[in-house]
Amino acid sequence: MWDRMNVGLMLAGLTVGLLVGLTGMGAGSLMTPILITFFGIPAGTAVGTDLVYAAVTKMFGAARHHQLKNVNRELALWMATGSVPAAFLGTYSLYNLLHANIDDWLPNVIGYTLVAVGIAVAIRTFVTIRGLWDASKLPRDGELTRNHKILAVTIGAVFGFILGLTSVGSGVFFGMALVTVFPLTARKVVGTDLLHAMMVTLAAAAGTIIWGTPDYGNVGTILIGSIPGILIGSHFTSRLPERALRGSIASVLALSGLKLLGAF
Repeated sequence: MWDRMNVGLMLAGLTVGLLVGLTGMGAGSLMTPILITFFGIPAGTAVGTDLVYAAVTKMFGAARHHQLKNVNRELALWMATGSVPAAFLGTYSLYNLLHANIDDWLPNVIGYTLVAVGIAVAIRTFVTIRGLWDASKLPRDGELTRNHKILAVTIGAVFGFILGLTSVGSGVFFGMALVTVFPLTARKVVGTDLLHAMMVTLAAAAGTIIWGTPDYGNVGTILIGSIPGILIGSHFTSRLPERALRGSIASVLALSGLKLLGAF
C-alpha cells in the first residue's frame, strides 16, 4: 500500500509531465528541486533519480518527433559529440571528484543554475532573438557549415557538463542554442532538442547508475504520474497560451532556485 510520499511523488510526476507535454520543458529543471525541497531527498540522490527519470521521458518525446520527421539528426549528433562525453564526465565529477559534503554545496549549485535557466526561459519566451537579424537572409533547415558544427560540439560540451553535474538544463539551454544559432525551422527546433536531450540524458543517467545513487523506486513512482501527464499535456498543447505557460515556468524555476539558495 502506498504511503503519502509515494502519492506525492506520483502527483509531482503528473504535474511536471503536464508541463513537459504542454511546453517541452520542465522534466530536468523542475523535478530535482521538487525532490530536494518538498520530499527532503538528499541532493546527490535527487540528481541521480531525476536523470534516470528524465532519460525515460525524453525517449517518449524523441520517438514521437522522429516519427513526425521533426528532427535534424545531423545537428543533434554533432551536439551530442560534445554533450554526451561531457555529461558522462559531469556525473563522474559529481560522485567521484566533488563528492565531499555533496549535500551541502550541491543545492547551491543547482539553485544558481535554476535562476540562470529561469532567465533563459524568460528570454526564450518573450524575446524573438532571431528578429535581431534579417530573417529573410537566415536559411531554414539549411546545410550545416563548419562553424555550425564547431559551435554544436562546443555548446554540447559546456551545457552537457552542467547537465551531468546538476541534472538541469537538458531542454532549456540547448533549446536556446537551437533557436538562436542554428538554421532550423520552428517545428524542427523542438524535435531536434528532444532527440539530443534523449542522448545526453541517457549518457548522464548511465553515469549516475554507475557512480551515483538513484532511487529506482522513486523513478518508477514519478513515471506513473508523468507519462499520462505528458500524453494529456501534448493533447492540449495547441489550446493553451504557450507564452503564458512558459512565463509561468520561468517564474517557478527562478523561485525554486532562490528557495534552494535560502533567499526565503
